[in-house]
Amino acid sequence: MRPTRSAVPLAAVAVAVALLVSGCGGGDDGDGKSGTIDGAEDAGKKSPSAESTSPGNGDAPGDFRTSDIELPDDLELVFDWDQPSDPDKAAALDGAADYMRALMHSTMKQDPKDPVLAKHVVPLQTAQEYATLLIKARIKDGVTVTGKDRYYQEKVGDVADGHLAEVSFCVDQSDFFAKEIKSGKVLRTEESASSYMRYTLVMDKAKDSALWRARTFQYEGKAVKQCKG
Repeated sequence: MRPTRSAVPLAAVAVAVALLVSGCGGGDDGDGKSGTIDGAEDAGKKSPSAESTSPGNGDAPGDFRTSDIELPDDLELVFDWDQPSDPDKAAALDGAADYMRALMHSTMKQDPKDPVLAKHVVPLQTAQEYATLLIKARIKDGVTVTGKDRYYQEKVGDVADGHLAEVSFCVDQSDFFAKEIKSGKVLRTEESASSYMRYTLVMDKAKDSALWRARTFQYEGKAVKQCKG
């Protein structure tokens, strides 16, 4: 399977960015639209990683619980995930976690061309486009982020073609807020349906390393039925 690329996904990514920037942890400005991204159709049948064994060595390769990406003390990314026993699935999940960390790192740096982000995305694909648009929107608004971003209810698909795997997960941003860079003011919002989302990434193993990078991005807003409770 070879993921395809078209002009349509970029519009879907723009919708996702608009909803995330307007909501950012709460409020009810979003309409719950999904951004559907090409390339996910054949990336393996989904199978919950919770079916795998319990977490093992925290320093093992492909472990989402460890990372060298540094984030500020006022930002906490919580990965309530189980470690897959399959090494490829574990590596794909690890790559998804580092994509989210790299996205936050770029936001803090206010740099859509942040080398940390570039390391964790496939160039010219929708995961990179989403990150770039989101960071540029936050730069335009003069904000960064703070609080707690929680990721849970993960599913990792079977590996296709030896290098592609779909990773999906819920996101709880009820304690995640925008923060004005100049004043330091935290723009707090109330928990709402917009606080809950579901992301789907197609992870792609790099040819020249063991690194799994984010290739495509899909966003579902107001995912209360799937993600709350």
